[in-house]
Amino acid sequence: MAVIKTIIAENVQEHLEKSDWNAAIAEMEKLYAIDRDPLIRVRIGDARLKLDRKRAAIREYLRAAELFAEKGFVAKALAQYSLVLRLDASNTYARKKMAL
Repeated sequence: MAVIKTIIAENVQEHLEKSDWNAAIAEMEKLYAIDRDPLIRVRIGDARLKLDRKRAAIREYLRAAELFAEKGFVAKALAQYSLVLRLDASNTYARKKMAL
């Protein structure tokens, strides 16, 4: 399993270096299927921003925030909600979560 994760991570890096955001996202989705690391969702959000898909990026950042919170990483979750609010100040879900 570790070998597969390494290969996929290398593929992700190659696609990122080429600015091939769609291919990078596809590989990151494979990586996430193996390892539910919230940071992968953050990176997918970053790639979606590069593709000028702000709403999709926001969904990824919110998903990452929820995963961070589930794992007990409250500060990281709050950072993701803050990022969402920088991208969309009217996002009521993120605003509500920040207030808790």
